[in-house]
Amino acid sequence: MALEQAMWTHGHGMVVEFPDRIISEWRAGFFIRVVGRPNTTNWFHFAIPTPVVVRDNRLTLDAALIRFRSESALACVTNVHVFDAERRIASHDGLSSAPSAWVMQRYQIPGKPEVLWAVGVSLGVHFSGSTDQQNTMELSAAGVDFLP
Repeated sequence: MALEQAMWTHGHGMVVEFPDRIISEWRAGFFIRVVGRPNTTNWFHFAIPTPVVVRDNRLTLDAALIRFRSESALACVTNVHVFDAERRIASHDGLSSAPSAWVMQRYQIPGKPEVLWAVGVSLGVHFSGSTDQQNTMELSAAGVDFLP
């Protein structure tokens, strides 16, 4: 099925759930760089612009996408959760994703639910390195594909 919309938000708009668990964050025109405290977990949240109805048709969700890289395998994405307002509609858990080069990773949304309110993508992250470099992650964008 052809996409109706693909909506993205830039990484520098990301919100860190537990700021006390990071050493630093740097927002630049091209990404956000986060250095996590050793042996911590955190959640990074992206608010996705959400077209709920297009041409009198309520859209459905196909997949969430993130573009990021890590300085080491010790700074990794462990969870990708997708929400429609307060309702969690997808959860991908038990991940250990830490690409060293920029990648776009796609996470399917089971059942292709209708969008009722507004979409958020939340990333669970874990930092287990002993140096700042080992605990560095850079995120440039997150998005969602919508179907008619």
